[in-house]
Amino acid sequence: VLGVFIGAESTPANYERLFALEQEAYRRGFRLMIGQFRGASERTNEYTRDFLVRGIDCLMCFENPTPQYDGDVLEVLQQFRRLVFQTHCLVEGACCVDVDRADGVRQAVTHLVQRGRQRIGLLLNDRPEHDPLMGDRWRGYRMSLQAMGQRVDPRCVWAGTGSFPPPAEMADRAVEAMVGRGRCDAVICSNDVWAIHFIKALRRSGRNAGRVSPAIGVVGFDNLDTAELFDPSLTTIDQNNAAFAKAAMDLLLCESDELQDDEESRVRIVPAKLVVRESA
Repeated sequence: VLGVFIGAESTPANYERLFALEQEAYRRGFRLMIGQFRGASERTNEYTRDFLVRGIDCLMCFENPTPQYDGDVLEVLQQFRRLVFQTHCLVEGACCVDVDRADGVRQAVTHLVQRGRQRIGLLLNDRPEHDPLMGDRWRGYRMSLQAMGQRVDPRCVWAGTGSFPPPAEMADRAVEAMVGRGRCDAVICSNDVWAIHFIKALRRSGRNAGRVSPAIGVVGFDNLDTAELFDPSLTTIDQNNAAFAKAAMDLLLCESDELQDDEESRVRIVPAKLVVRESA
């Protein structure tokens, strides 16, 4: 049995990734026991003690770095023989699995340029300096445009306030800021939920976001199950959950002598992949 921590209000992308981890664990003859963060270290510590009492000494943390990991929690987590984080290692000697989000955005920019898009925007659900995941998207966007000899227009980059899911009025503001006055003819959104809200806001504004050659191309991020069901189906960046789950299981089950002293040996980077559908 392997332990898993996930936030009580985690994103749909994390829950789909958790499903992939459960499938990979089952394939290898393991089960998962899940605990949820609820913003209180007492609850987290209670789950941790329960894991350890049951003999569970390998733990996967699906949460990104947040204040929920206070000093007390981190100290308790160090009792696990193997500890794997998503995105960032928060404990010395722990392991990490991450996704090359910047390259995923690069693939999206390249695809949009090849489709004739000339003014590509980036929509983030929070400012890059506040959220490292948004920072990765911003880095991939900036480097892609610079590699193509294009300058980054600050008016084509819009950041929300971290609200998830975004309220309708916030999506309306994003559309007006990014598409108004012809600023953007394509927008890469920080996740599929935002992409769907953005397309719906485009429709409310009277702008064409239909399936056949949409005036405004929209790209999502995560490739959720809903991405293919939405109309138009979303072109989106797949975070390769199956590969993520395999890498996480490899790290959770490896013996200590298989890991080197350097930090690089304890980190696995999973490639992202653009999935082209109707929205862009």
